[in-house]
Amino acid sequence: MLELLQRVALGLVDASPIQVRAAIAAVQYTHAKKGEGGKKEARQDQAERVASKFAAAAPPKLVVNNR
Repeated sequence: MLELLQRVALGLVDASPIQVRAAIAAVQYTHAKKGEGGKKEARQDQAERVASKFAAAAPPKLVVNNR
């Protein structure tokens, strides 16, 4: 949908007004605006990226040998 809107803006495609309105409505669900999210979400995303580098190690396996 975003590609269609870009082509319409550049004059490469001649779309009807209904098609343009439908594409605008669909783009809202597939692409987030730059302003959406906020500082808290950006900070949380950054913290999750850093935390993934320091993943917890697996616990040791205990083997029982009763012979």
